Amino acid sequence: MEFIKTIDAIKWKDGNYEKTEEKTVEDEYTYLFIDCLPPRKFSVYPKNLDDFAIGYCLGEGLIKTNEDIEEIKVSKTNVLVKTRLNHTSEEDFEQDDIVQKRKGECEHACVCRLLEYQGVNSDNAGGIRSQLKTVTPNNSTLKIDATQIIKDMENLKENAKIWQETGSVHVAQLIYKNKSIIREDVSRHVAVDKVIGAAFKSGYDLTQSYITYSGRMPADMLIKVIRVGIPIIISNAAPAASGYEIAKKGNITMVGFVRNNRFNLYSAPQRINLEK
Repeated sequence: MEFIKTIDAIKWKDGNYEKTEEKTVEDEYTYLFIDCLPPRKFSVYPKNLDDFAIGYCLGEGLIKTNEDIEEIKVSKTNVLVKTRLNHTSEEDFEQDDIVQKRKGECEHACVCRLLEYQGVNSDNAGGIRSQLKTVTPNNSTLKIDATQIIKDMENLKENAKIWQETGSVHVAQLIYKNKSIIREDVSRHVAVDKVIGAAFKSGYDLTQSYITYSGRMPADMLIKVIRVGIPIIISNAAPAASGYEIAKKGNITMVGFVRNNRFNLYSAPQRINLEK
């Protein structure tokens, strides 16, 4: 498989050990250039980088529609994004809610000068997830069955090919109606960005979609979900207290510890049919 390499290891079990070989992924740094904003550096599994760029821009509030993107170029591990909004680091910002006016009297969340304001940092090696000053509750009417959550997590595991081979990546799955998109990456944030970007390209209604993925659920992940309009996030791992607070404020359905035939439901329970 592409970008998979073999490394030497010593396997220890019950006091016995032997030399062996294990497979792992080749993670690389990629630089994301968006208009005239300062470049952003990420550690990634270098596939589906166009999906990642779109998902990242959506999660940061830098674009709202497909028409906002004029061009995406992927050159090895460099990704260049040109938008019709022509973001620059010289524009003025409103410090209260960290937004900048853009042409056409619209607004978008800005990331290029957030270092002096930010309250939440992402852990994906270079991304910035700003603290939301106001959280608009998600009013999506999407509803799914409890048993479907278990099926979705099983589907995620069965189709996580890189994870099965190496155990070195996170996996994210976006589900819309009877369709699903799966992406893998060394960063849980980038994996989620990739499925969001792929779904956006395909014209999926994100307000009627939900995400199942591997990894904790801190505030920066919930902020991303709120910005793009996804109402449900499901994980096999735990929520962080910061993520729980954002989920409650944003009316996001948060499900964690999906393991075997069980899960914990933390917020907005109306979207999960617990009887089915």
